[in-house]
Amino acid sequence: MKLLVDSGATKANWALADKGEILKTTHTPGISPYFLDDEGIIALANQARLGMPTMIPKEVYFYSTGCNALEQRQRVEALFRKLFPEAALVQVNTDLLAAARASCQAQPGVVGILGTGSNACSYDGAQVVETAGGLGFILGDEGSGAALGKELISAFLNRELEPEIARELQEEFHLSRDNILQSVYQLPFPNRFLANFTPFVFQHRKTPTIQTILNGQFSLFFHRNVIPLYRKAPSPIHFVGSVAFYFQKEIEMAAHALGLPLGRFEQDPMPGLARYHR
Repeated sequence: MKLLVDSGATKANWALADKGEILKTTHTPGISPYFLDDEGIIALANQARLGMPTMIPKEVYFYSTGCNALEQRQRVEALFRKLFPEAALVQVNTDLLAAARASCQAQPGVVGILGTGSNACSYDGAQVVETAGGLGFILGDEGSGAALGKELISAFLNRELEPEIARELQEEFHLSRDNILQSVYQLPFPNRFLANFTPFVFQHRKTPTIQTILNGQFSLFFHRNVIPLYRKAPSPIHFVGSVAFYFQKEIEMAAHALGLPLGRFEQDPMPGLARYHR
């Protein structure tokens, strides 16, 4: 029995798998070692146990955002060894490696993650060779849910949205300048707050102003994160994440304009991870 955990900034997916098949799943809020202390990580792991009371894995594979640094990987690995003392193997890696293994299996490729945050990597069929992006919504996260939400809210505050779209946005989310600024600059997890507007962006994706936002963000993602990797190792570009899955047409248009070849789009990497770890 293997425990697979794939965590983004907003949500963590937990799965018990055996011989490449997923037997049981549960979900918790995202587990990022940059935003959670040890007690917070332990609390979420215990929450997952409640969702899978028979969870006694022999191997644990934890993939998460915020696990690029060796120090953070070692810290999380030590916590999971305490949480699952029966496991003979505990491995902690980045969510990028999860996306690469899920979409490429043992073949080389370039992989982009577009969820609450965004990043990209070049994969040689076994390991991530080089990464790009992953700078967070303040410095980067181009094309992510947080970035799309930030552009939408910025356009709303600067009165750049079409009047009917601005009115609908304000009514649906009860927005005011004060509660927006408080959520972004004072309350925890501003990236999650901004990413909450992604379904609204999707619903109104044919509106001219929002089309401009989408084209700008996805083009920026390709230019900053994908093209530098692709030039070094040309190969199909795969995408993983909810934003990538739902905005596939817009991403395809941006890629076509740049002459880039696309591969698979996966909303959830877990089925691919289960196959990889079989």
